[in-house]
Amino acid sequence: MRRRLVVFTLIISLAIQIIPSKAALADNSVMMRNVFTDALYGGAVGALLGVAFMLLSDKPSDHWNYLAYGTGGGIIAGAAIGIASSTKALAEVEHGKITLNVPEIKTDVIHDKRDKETEVVRSVSLLRYNF
Repeated sequence: MRRRLVVFTLIISLAIQIIPSKAALADNSVMMRNVFTDALYGGAVGALLGVAFMLLSDKPSDHWNYLAYGTGGGIIAGAAIGIASSTKALAEVEHGKITLNVPEIKTDVIHDKRDKETEVVRSVSLLRYNF
């Protein structure tokens, strides 16, 4: 019980630090809608995986907690993916506020018609500044 309380407190303390900085930057609700959509899909996939593991056990009726763990893990993973994919640069300056984020890695495939070669280019934005 004490271990669960410590893990819950740690998760909440990390979430409180991440979410307000992102919410303050969002002038429109597109970013938060994407985060909630990713969390919803993650919860659905996690629930399906929990049911699948529950049905694979010897006594499925004794393992309803697999459904809860799968759903919870899926929601957390989906929200993390939504937050990570909503940022574009390592540092963002907007309205005089500087925030540090997890940068998005962009992958581009470039086809050179002269040499008939394909090149994969990965880039990371370090700073984003809105005028």
